[in-house]
Amino acid sequence: MLAAWIFSFSLWGLSSDSLTSAPITELNLQKAQYFPHYSPARKELFFTSRGNQSDEELQVATWNGEKFIQPQAITSLNQDTNEGTATLSQDGNTVLFSGCEYRNSFGGCDLYESNWVNGGWTKPRNLGILINSHDWEGQPYLSQDGKKLYFSSDRPGGQGKRDLWMSEKDAQGRWKMAKNLGAPINSPSDEQGPYYLEKRDVLLFSSDKKGGKGGLDFYQSLFESGQWTLPKNVLELNSSGNEAGICLGINENEYFISRNKVGQVTEEELHRIIIPHSIWLEKKVIAIQVEPKVIEVPKIKFQDVSFDDIQFASNQWTIPTPIPTSLIKLVKFLNENPQQKIEIRGHTDEVGQAKSNQILSEKRANTIKTYLVNQGIDASRILTKGLSFLKPKIATNQTEARKWNRRIEIVLLRDKVE
Repeated sequence: MLAAWIFSFSLWGLSSDSLTSAPITELNLQKAQYFPHYSPARKELFFTSRGNQSDEELQVATWNGEKFIQPQAITSLNQDTNEGTATLSQDGNTVLFSGCEYRNSFGGCDLYESNWVNGGWTKPRNLGILINSHDWEGQPYLSQDGKKLYFSSDRPGGQGKRDLWMSEKDAQGRWKMAKNLGAPINSPSDEQGPYYLEKRDVLLFSSDKKGGKGGLDFYQSLFESGQWTLPKNVLELNSSGNEAGICLGINENEYFISRNKVGQVTEEELHRIIIPHSIWLEKKVIAIQVEPKVIEVPKIKFQDVSFDDIQFASNQWTIPTPIPTSLIKLVKFLNENPQQKIEIRGHTDEVGQAKSNQILSEKRANTIKTYLVNQGIDASRILTKGLSFLKPKIATNQTEARKWNRRIEIVLLRDKVE
């Protein structure tokens, strides 16, 4: 028998912290149904079934967008003995499965391949002595690219009872000698039912090793840095009974599994279950040390700064708002040149008395100095001078000219700060 040894004939309840699953009622029609595999390309679910008196056989059901319909035996693949656990290529045109006691088998159960040609499955072909042995092989999983095959076997050379093995195809597309996945995947107990979540690099399988919830439990291992991590019990999926057989479902985060449920007549049922991303192992994110790129801001060239944007209203000495750009540049220049001294010269237009204009020009110069000191520039670096209306920028008494004459000038001094 392919899988009858997996489950006992008692019914187990699920632990209270398990994720909630729902039976796929339209498929649970036999005494037992297990090891599902859904093919998106074919929109079909393949699974193993067993009736009251019958042997194990492969069945298939079509997804019509709402439910699975017409579950039926795959007569072109099933023989008078036992068949089970199908896995399909990504295009749905190749199926691998386990067949027992065939005339061309090497042992009790071997792995076989069949291809979809002209609307039907071809005669199963034994995968050969590099995959199969004189012992038991079953529960295959074919990678999406068709180049890796995972399966379970109890042949010699393993870690214990049934172990997980893997074979890869060579450059000519031929299967190479199967290798035991070794520790930490395999243990002295049973490991079986491999299923690879390829987008996550997570290998799912079942094991009855010590430390689980009881019987067969789902475990997961992450392939990281060229090796498998220590398998972790997927506690949320397991119960005190046995869990084995899982595959991706149709909807987001949906999976199909086989398990028992209290109160059902059937021994093993197919269930759908939503498994959140948080359940799965994640690869460690390695922080890459990136040297911060230093962007050099060009230094201010004093000769390029024009103070024409500092214009005062008639008889006023307050700095116009918003703060003129030239003053912001001046602060930066003085910070970049901490030894440089400057002289601020205030000017007025010709309107008004000479004495008043002198005082006004000094106030304008001192206002600029106060701003610079408030920005952190040392007062000892700043001299001020009021020039009244004695040095107009535009020598005319027109209104427009007066606006330009109410100004400040800033000059660099030759002596430096000691």
